[in-house]
Amino acid sequence: MFSGKTERLLEWLAVARAESIPVAVFKHACDDRYHDEELVTHNGRRATARPVASAEHILRLVGDARLVVIDEAQFFGIDLVDTCRQLAEAGCSVVLAGLDRDSWGEPFGPMPYLEKMADRVTHMTGRCAACGGEADHTQRIAPITGTSMIGGSEAYEPRCSKCFVAPPIELRR
Repeated sequence: MFSGKTERLLEWLAVARAESIPVAVFKHACDDRYHDEELVTHNGRRATARPVASAEHILRLVGDARLVVIDEAQFFGIDLVDTCRQLAEAGCSVVLAGLDRDSWGEPFGPMPYLEKMADRVTHMTGRCAACGGEADHTQRIAPITGTSMIGGSEAYEPRCSKCFVAPPIELRR
């Protein structure tokens, strides 16, 4: 969280577009924090993206893309693993970004499975909001209400493992 993951995706897009490589850009439909149909970085950089509710939609919408970019991959189900495998077998390069741990510090969605099948994994970290160290956790700072836990700087901040405190387990969704 706040580590530059979406910025990195936008860099991949810029290179692909400069080289005239056809691209398809997706984000999970539940992530509407900044815009429904765009990838948006915390500092406002943006690119058009198709919101999809499940990984199966990606296969239907990818068209002739040779580069497939997926943001907020942690929100997809385990079927994203097979979708990425099918895209790779079809000759697509797949680049995705997502949180590898949830607010309890546990593996998040399909991320551990995607990491195991990836050709390359880049772990990005932010700066701990409490001590300034290297942050590899996402600290929930807002009360947990309702069923959605999607949020930005109003609800989460990066934390190192020493400063991270998981919410009570009974609040886990």
